[in-house]
Amino acid sequence: MSSRPILSSSLLMATSDGEKTSPKIRYLGSGDDAIIRPGVVLVAPKHEYDHYLMKSTVFIYAIGLDDNQEMLIRGVIIDHPTAFTISEMSPNVMGSLSNNLLFRGGRSGSDSAMLLHSAGGADGSVKTGEMIGSSGIYEGGIVSAMEAADAKLANPDQFKFFFNYMEFRENELDDMFHGTVDDDGQVDEWVSLEVPPEYVLDSDLERGEMWSKLRNSIRNIHEG
Repeated sequence: MSSRPILSSSLLMATSDGEKTSPKIRYLGSGDDAIIRPGVVLVAPKHEYDHYLMKSTVFIYAIGLDDNQEMLIRGVIIDHPTAFTISEMSPNVMGSLSNNLLFRGGRSGSDSAMLLHSAGGADGSVKTGEMIGSSGIYEGGIVSAMEAADAKLANPDQFKFFFNYMEFRENELDDMFHGTVDDDGQVDEWVSLEVPPEYVLDSDLERGEMWSKLRNSIRNIHEG
């Protein structure tokens, strides 16, 4: 039985003792001690060699049970851009959002697309569901999103499109989060962070660019 602190939406405000913060980034642990909940970002270690997860940053948007009552964790890789705009792959997306770049969220999902954005909530311009954790990010509402962007009630930069996602079972995360010792004798592990929504929704990213940025931030947090 895993002792990993994987939290459901009812525990989103829970924190761990000794959390470290920077002005924009909140450190939520690494390796076996990493807190995983909707709205966090998981940053890969240098030793991760999976084709999709190598030098990746994964935004966790859902945690729940499958038909067999086993826990599933879903996320999207936020810094794996494709060469296509959303309208080139989905002609139903029109107007101001049609030129937004499409990102590859992972290996699962049968090439289905999803929308993440920061224009929801009670005061937002897009009709959508609840915030994902405490991230400031919402999922879905494509028709409302197109209307809001065309009416200039929201900026196209607040919206990001993904196709496919990463899906993990709890035991898979346990295996992933076991650290290794790098050449400098330091333990290199997956890290959990809370970051500003604009980090997740940034569409001007090369592959691995946010990973590199957050790895530097993690280093600064530990040295600070």
